[in-house]
Amino acid sequence: MLLVSANRERLPQPVAPLGVLYVAAALRPRCDVEVLDLCFEPDPHEALRRRLAASCPDVVGLALRNLHDNAYRDPAALVAEYAALAEVIRAASSATLVLGGAGFSLQPERLMATLGADHGVVGEGERAMLELVEALSRGERPPRLVSADAVAGAPVRLGAARGDVLDALAPPLRDLADPRYLAFDGTANVQTKRGCPFTCAYCDYPDLEGRKVRKRSPSRVADEVAALAVTPGVSHVFFVDSVFNVPRSHAREICHELAARGAPLPWVAYVTPLGLDDELAAAMAAGGSVGVELGTDTGTEAGLLRLRKPFSLADVRRATSALRAAGVRDCHTFVLGAEGETLDEVRRTIDLADSLDPALAVFLVFTEDREARAVGPASNREQILRLLADVAPRRRGFVVPELGVRFGPKITRLVEARGLRGPSWLHLR
Repeated sequence: MLLVSANRERLPQPVAPLGVLYVAAALRPRCDVEVLDLCFEPDPHEALRRRLAASCPDVVGLALRNLHDNAYRDPAALVAEYAALAEVIRAASSATLVLGGAGFSLQPERLMATLGADHGVVGEGERAMLELVEALSRGERPPRLVSADAVAGAPVRLGAARGDVLDALAPPLRDLADPRYLAFDGTANVQTKRGCPFTCAYCDYPDLEGRKVRKRSPSRVADEVAALAVTPGVSHVFFVDSVFNVPRSHAREICHELAARGAPLPWVAYVTPLGLDDELAAAMAAGGSVGVELGTDTGTEAGLLRLRKPFSLADVRRATSALRAAGVRDCHTFVLGAEGETLDEVRRTIDLADSLDPALAVFLVFTEDREARAVGPASNREQILRLLADVAPRRRGFVVPELGVRFGPKITRLVEARGLRGPSWLHLR
């Protein structure tokens, strides 16, 4: 079995394919499994041809992480890159081609047709890929599309019920990860739960992981961080949950477990302003948190309602104040022009960012409402971009990926040249 990670996005920093490493761990007891990560390859097609020739795999799993880059440019070019990789696999090997990954799970039918694969795994892949491979090894003909809940051929449904016991999963095979990720900034990714109970208008997480939150044991999470602390090259941890502090009690317990182990590594996480008060911020700092990323999104109460965000602007200000008091750096992300936001509301969002004065404020201009639905871009998109081009360069800590404002290869080169450790945004201000 050869698992190929197709993600080549390196901005703002390269991200190790944690999902692929979890699937590899599930497969290892039953078959020989290798991972080819194309992120750092100067010629991904040639690297793929070489590995296929050397390994002669029976099955190739092609993992598609995203359908857009981090500057939210037209996704067509990225899908074309995936299609070219699939063509290389078909030309150089007789292996069964299986597609998977978060990006694939959002548009499985379209990508199956575009890439011409034999099978596709929708949603979480640990059990589904294992059962698919076992069926193939028995000479059976599995369904074209399978998921953790529909391996036997029942209709595939995103957001379907999944196994609840994440602690039963084999830990990710970090020994198969490309060492260049740690060489870049020393950040290892850790997942503490799956699922998100929120209904934010544009977010894919509930589709991919379900709305039921399935939690790992806080002590096991802390043990994993402690083990990473003695792993050569690891200097930071990024908790990659959709929202680290939901449920609040689970986040607090993880922080207490980490503090009890002496806060083994500095860490960052995605958080919601909801319930992020002085007590939780202090617990996070005691557990080693040095920064968090908040999806604040908009600077008006009406905008929060339209986006179905579960918090208010008062919650945003309270969370910012709590983080500041605890010494935890804050990065706020804003999605401008979403759900019909007017240019006046955009200006009010910029005013909110000014008043918060965070370590970083990242501005994304709305392009679509969920990748699977492919809704068109904001009607006032060009006006918003002109406004950002005027105001962002003159404000400290304002980042506009689409315009290259404090975002791009130059930042990556600076991180590497200065030997900075941890997520690059911690240093950008």
